[in-house]
Amino acid sequence: MAPKKKTGSKSKEPAYETSDEVLGQFSLKLHEIVRTPLGLQVTVVGVKYESPATKEGGQVWVRYNTGHEAPLEGGSNAAALGFRRCTEADHIRRDVLTQEVELQKLEEKRRVVEEVMKLKQQGLPIPEHLLPPPKAEKPQKKEDGKAAKKK
Repeated sequence: MAPKKKTGSKSKEPAYETSDEVLGQFSLKLHEIVRTPLGLQVTVVGVKYESPATKEGGQVWVRYNTGHEAPLEGGSNAAALGFRRCTEADHIRRDVLTQEVELQKLEEKRRVVEEVMKLKQQGLPIPEHLLPPPKAEKPQKKEDGKAAKKK
């Protein structure tokens, strides 16, 4: 007997609304940095609605530096609760740091490729730590008993 497929008990959460007009209702933009009353910096990821069909009960969702996502308290009244948009300097600093991290990753890849090419030219074997990790193979589906009998 074939194993039963699990039916998802959790319904898929609705995606975030990220359009400028939706976020404009909250005086925010996508990827904008907001400082909370506790002094934490969060990034706006979008708006989720309680009922997406009628677009009612929308809450702004943010991502903390730890990667955790949560709704922003207060909604359109967030400024009165102490949530403030960070300065342009904070936005620029975040973009520069992101670009530097990407550049470091590319530089590391370039260094590895240069070392591998140098070893290949010399005819030496490539060490294990320079080889890319093997790709995980997907298990192939087993044929049904009926399909196997027809063959």
